Amino acid sequence: MKILHFPIGSLQLGLPLTQVQKVIPQPTVFSSGQKPIGLAHFEDQEVVVLDLHQHLFGHPSPTPATHLIVVKTAAELYGLPCPGMPTLVDVPPEQMRQIPPTYRQADTLGLASHVARLADNTTTLFLLDSQRLNSLCVPSPGL
Repeated sequence: MKILHFPIGSLQLGLPLTQVQKVIPQPTVFSSGQKPIGLAHFEDQEVVVLDLHQHLFGHPSPTPATHLIVVKTAAELYGLPCPGMPTLVDVPPEQMRQIPPTYRQADTLGLASHVARLADNTTTLFLLDSQRLNSLCVPSPGL
């Protein structure tokens, strides 16, 4: 399985290449800064930008994003900022292990559906479930 691999903080994350629309240089992101969500222009539309570092670790990344991964879901396009150019890796299906539902419901890393050890056998990669990205877009109280 072809995976787009990128670091977020101390974690190594990935997305199936079939779910990636495009990787672009980091555009200007418009956001109040109150939540890990923003808005950016992509081609002829607006894309919801999700700050995974802030969601996972509770604060914005100390390393500025240089690229935006544009992810296509059934609902809409999302942008994921990353601090460097993502890399393409090939992960054999037998190395992918499903993450237990209990963990997915209890942890902020519940956005991941599978985990795998990469070929170097020292890197653990969490495969994001792009359909769960919408769960980061929770309305503010009073809206």
